[in-house]
Amino acid sequence: MTRSKQNIPAQDSFGLWYRFKALVVFNLLYVAGPAQLDGRQDPRKAVEHDYERRRDLHRARRGLPPVVKEPPTKGGLDVVVLLAAGGGVALVLLLVWAILSSR
Repeated sequence: MTRSKQNIPAQDSFGLWYRFKALVVFNLLYVAGPAQLDGRQDPRKAVEHDYERRRDLHRARRGLPPVVKEPPTKGGLDVVVLLAAGGGVALVLLLVWAILSSR
């Protein structure tokens, strides 16, 4: 595939700021957002679809094929839950360390 010379509209940019913002918004919706809704009304799915659309446009402009999303595996631990639990454990350990070091 060859690289495309198309101009990138501002609403379709896939810059570093958009990627960071999308990650933060998705995680905030996961932790503090509404309950999971049906496909068209779920804000997490909307953020995820917009991210994938922009990523695929970005890859097409660079001459790369779109990313093929693998189906989720059955069972196992969710990465977001693991990271949230790890963050909670880190905060508790930091609090314990602060209390013990102040004596």
